[in-house]
Amino acid sequence: MTKYQIPSEHYYRIHHVRPRFKNNIEEVLIFIASNLTPLEPANKSDFIKNFDIVLKMFPGNLTKTKKTIANWRTEISSLFGFLVELSNGSMYAGNNATMLSEKQDIVEFFKYFLYTFQYPGGHMKPHETAKMIEQGIKFRPASYILNLLVIGKKITGSEFSINKAETTHCIFNDLRVTAQKIKIEDVANQIIENRKKM
Repeated sequence: MTKYQIPSEHYYRIHHVRPRFKNNIEEVLIFIASNLTPLEPANKSDFIKNFDIVLKMFPGNLTKTKKTIANWRTEISSLFGFLVELSNGSMYAGNNATMLSEKQDIVEFFKYFLYTFQYPGGHMKPHETAKMIEQGIKFRPASYILNLLVIGKKITGSEFSINKAETTHCIFNDLRVTAQKIKIEDVANQIIENRKKM
């Protein structure tokens, strides 16, 4: 049994933010959006102070450390685009938070989130964003994977799926894919060939 290896010159690992609250993400996001959007725009330090108060109000967070609350804030605001920070230093609730707060439709929210989620993106630290731009990465994971499944089905003539390892090694960590240097058909064929060798 052999394991597929990305040629080293094409290896570029994309880091994914994984929120600590993933076990009850729907409840957390609706709570945060509903309590964040009423906050008035303010300078960054005041807005963060008010946002932290909101986060502490979530059930079970009252006794959480300052660092844990700060982690929640940065993960929610960066990954889900809940905050807008202007160059003048002011902050306010962003469109994603407002949409979820007003509609309370978690399915619609996640469809929109997946439709718009991309690399590079605002959910990353600036130095990581700069590295991706230098590498030419332009990648929308959800639409790419859906298109790959459709192409795979056309090639095989039957339902096509991919597992976690294939997604990691043949898509996310391969610069040829994330920088759009290889056709999606070639990726599907690579996955099919890899399976024959297993």
